[in-house]
Amino acid sequence: MAEGDPLVAVSDGKDGIYIAVHAQPGARKPQLRGLHGEALKIAISEAAQEGKANKAILGAIAEGLGVAKSDVELASGQTSRQKRVLVRGDAATLKKSLQQWFDRSTVG
Repeated sequence: MAEGDPLVAVSDGKDGIYIAVHAQPGARKPQLRGLHGEALKIAISEAAQEGKANKAILGAIAEGLGVAKSDVELASGQTSRQKRVLVRGDAATLKKSLQQWFDRSTVG
């Protein structure tokens, strides 16, 4: 089982949940790598230029949680490794999906 609780990175919002993210652009292998403090550490292969890394992170979160890309948006951290991402939907369902994604991604 994965070490840590991914829900430390989550706060409830009016229309869904906010997820604190620590971005790791330029990685060889794109993946959810666990926690970085109280943020999810997400590695993506895209470089941090012209919004490519942000777009890749939002896509990875949408895929990992099984939601539409249109339900995921960058709330803050446009030019920072520390980001806050809004995911629209039912908070309880999204938290369950996040826990499952975290467990799948960080086992081993």
